Amino acid sequence: MSIQSIVNVLYQNYAQVFAPAQMMDIQRTSIVLVKKGWVQIPTDYIQFLRLTDGLSWNGLELFAIKEHDRRDSVFSQPTILNYQEENSLKSIFPKALILGRATEELIIYRSDLKEYHILDRYTYDPIVKLPRLTDVLHFYGESLLMES
Repeated sequence: MSIQSIVNVLYQNYAQVFAPAQMMDIQRTSIVLVKKGWVQIPTDYIQFLRLTDGLSWNGLELFAIKEHDRRDSVFSQPTILNYQEENSLKSIFPKALILGRATEELIIYRSDLKEYHILDRYTYDPIVKLPRLTDVLHFYGESLLMES
């Protein structure tokens, strides 16, 4: 299933999605991340951002390029850059980028291994390692996506 298909299914099941990120904004954010010592945004996450600049669904948050107010909420969708600065794992995972979170987990991309890791949010122990963003989305929406 493609990223677009998965996002469509999640949207139909009440996911909060946003206007697509502009490529220039994505590139600018990637440059800032690298200049600050983090890694570039992975290609498949860029594809995701070109569909929706962030996503919030059933406790899962995938971070955005720009801050967005969530509907019916006082909360804003976190940005990749702000979350890196506030919660850097640089000392533990020097080649990682935090791209999302769930209730008890962090979702990171390890550029040195070219894979996504879902970590326990408190111990940073890996729960699962996945090769693609589509696999991460399947991990969180498995029962819903199986029905589609």
